[in-house]
Amino acid sequence: MGSSCKSKPQRNNHIHYNTQLCTFAQLEKPIVQQYSEDEIVQGSISSCDYEKERSDSKSIVLRSPDVSLNSPTQNDSAVISRLHITSDDFVKLRNQNYLDYYSNEKLLGVGSYGKVYLLRNKFTNQLRAMKQLKKKQSLTSRKSLREMEILEQLDHPFIIKALEVYQDEQNYNMIIEFISGIDLQEDISNGKFPEEKAAKIMNQLLLTIGYIHHQGVVHRDIKPENILYQYNNCYEWIKLIDFGISTKIKKNKKLSSQLGSMYFMAPEIFQKDYGKQIDVWACGVTLFYMIHKRYPFMGKTDQEMRNAITNGHFITDQDISPELKSLLSKMLQVNPNKRITAQQALQEDWFAKFNQGFQLNQSVIQKLLNYHSTSLFEELIFSLITYYGQNSDDSGQAIQTFLCLDRDQDGLISKQELKQTIKNYNINIENQSKLIDILFSSLNKSQDDTLTYKEFLAASVASEKIQTRKCQKLCFQLIDADQDGKFSESDFCRLMGRKQINLWHLLNPTDKSYITEEEFYGMFKQ
Repeated sequence: MGSSCKSKPQRNNHIHYNTQLCTFAQLEKPIVQQYSEDEIVQGSISSCDYEKERSDSKSIVLRSPDVSLNSPTQNDSAVISRLHITSDDFVKLRNQNYLDYYSNEKLLGVGSYGKVYLLRNKFTNQLRAMKQLKKKQSLTSRKSLREMEILEQLDHPFIIKALEVYQDEQNYNMIIEFISGIDLQEDISNGKFPEEKAAKIMNQLLLTIGYIHHQGVVHRDIKPENILYQYNNCYEWIKLIDFGISTKIKKNKKLSSQLGSMYFMAPEIFQKDYGKQIDVWACGVTLFYMIHKRYPFMGKTDQEMRNAITNGHFITDQDISPELKSLLSKMLQVNPNKRITAQQALQEDWFAKFNQGFQLNQSVIQKLLNYHSTSLFEELIFSLITYYGQNSDDSGQAIQTFLCLDRDQDGLISKQELKQTIKNYNINIENQSKLIDILFSSLNKSQDDTLTYKEFLAASVASEKIQTRKCQKLCFQLIDADQDGKFSESDFCRLMGRKQINLWHLLNPTDKSYITEEEFYGMFKQ
């Protein structure tokens, strides 16, 4: 039982067109890319830098700074009580051939930078998408690593999840979750797009943009082709993909590279002086295109296109609502300082008109509060499920509840937000204040009284699935890298990294050389 909760232009001498890879088959789309003084190139990391950054980071989070795995004065139970394992601890960059673990199902598309394949995991049978980019194209290589680095830092229900990168002598092969639904461009082409449906999509997209901006990230390539539906049979939930030209931006700093698709470019991009607000402009163009099936700014040449965009004048159809006209005028405001932000846009009357809220599911709240402090082993399993598991929230109930609890729309659930929402909806749970304190003390990895989306899923979804044999078998297959029916120290280190050798001994107190599949199942609480 749920409760409602609010919440192709011609090329000229200066700009050339290429194709940008995404995780769906619709790949051949014109984009503008000019790489002089490119922030991505200047700020990019090499594969060596990437590996160093991953290995130097503190993989296992200590709750207390004075506790060390190697401390001779601490017994194991004391140490374990102060440790956390999250999916952040998994190895992300592998110097291996991806074909050792995946089989190619089919080619999804080809772009100027490489290819996109549909893969199947040989051992877990999971479908994945893979971006394959040539190392010899140094710019592409850097972009690939930059995209992985950015996606590692993002954790939101409407953002594509990049899992790992396999590198060999020729390629970087980035493994990404496979999204089975069509893209928004195809859906728009299929028929009429009423305002109510557009409001649902745009509500999710603006929530996502608000979140990445809060994280200091600019996407720079918002367009219908980069917005996918999570499932083919249900046009409910979206996924924003293709962070290949995204970048981190510091507060009060500006960007200068002319990147993206010209139809969706904000006027300040042509001045080579822009910030996060270009994403809001692109969302406005996307919204206009959804309703009108034409772009707001057109031209026969590059210069005509630029002039139209810089002028900012557009004509809406007569039959659209005044609330939508008002929203479009604020999103397609030429002056970025006067342009509405993503969070401000969500407060506009157009969204209220269609009651664009999310449903609070009380059973999800109950599962969340029933989560108790777990062992390191259980935390490892929860992380495996939430990171590598597919369709972890088939019904969408957890997504809706998370977004409903996230009252300030920053992509995190604070302790205060959880308490306030429970109070507002008169949810009566015995000892709820104590249970909330236990939840945050045992699950919150950053110790800032907030829960991330993956932490939320671990408590509300993964904790329920953990006792099913199907789920346990999947976890075993993910750890048992060589698929010999048992996992050893080397299998574990492939998952967690060589630096976590001490963790292997904590999880394997009898110090056996391997753990069989049946022994693994026996480690779960009955």
